[in-house]
Amino acid sequence: EDRLQWKEHAMTFAMQDYPGEFTKFNFPKGLPAPFNMAYAILTNDKMLTWVEKLRTGAPLVPMLVGGQEYINAQDELSVQEWMKKNFMPERVREELFIAMGKALDFIDSDKLSMTVILTAMNRFINETHGSKTAFLDGNQPDRLCKPMADHVVAAGGEVRTGCGLREILLDATTGEVTGLALAGGEVVTGDHYVSAMPVDALKLL
Repeated sequence: EDRLQWKEHAMTFAMQDYPGEFTKFNFPKGLPAPFNMAYAILTNDKMLTWVEKLRTGAPLVPMLVGGQEYINAQDELSVQEWMKKNFMPERVREELFIAMGKALDFIDSDKLSMTVILTAMNRFINETHGSKTAFLDGNQPDRLCKPMADHVVAAGGEVRTGCGLREILLDATTGEVTGLALAGGEVVTGDHYVSAMPVDALKLL
């Protein structure tokens, strides 16, 4: 927490039709979720018209009702496919969802899974400070990666870098991960396996 510099609770977007101009969705202090997000959307009159707000909000109702189960079920649809399926305005995709996709995963909307966007939006809706951002007070290697590595080592663990992954080994019957085959030929096993690889990139393999 002492390494973070918290910013005002707002989402800022560049105005495509007005180069150099920006608009903000301001989340008021003291107003809990989801009312703070509703306030931010309804009080912004520069990016979306009222018709576009209604056409954007209606397809999100199943997410509010179905929760994570609905969100996971949208994984096979790209952002662009999901929007076309739900008859959302093209301008919303261009002005809003492309920016969100780039911010979340740096992938174009025709390749990014809608589950990524919906997961973020679900957090924004259900957590009062879900969309609030902060910056590190220094570079990532020193202020983020090193403290994490030091914590692992202090707990008796080992941090290894420069070890390319050749294959994720699976049990032929259960499909569970049994080990990691490294590029150098070594096989690493453990009680738990956690991958930070982007899911969308894995789909291309």
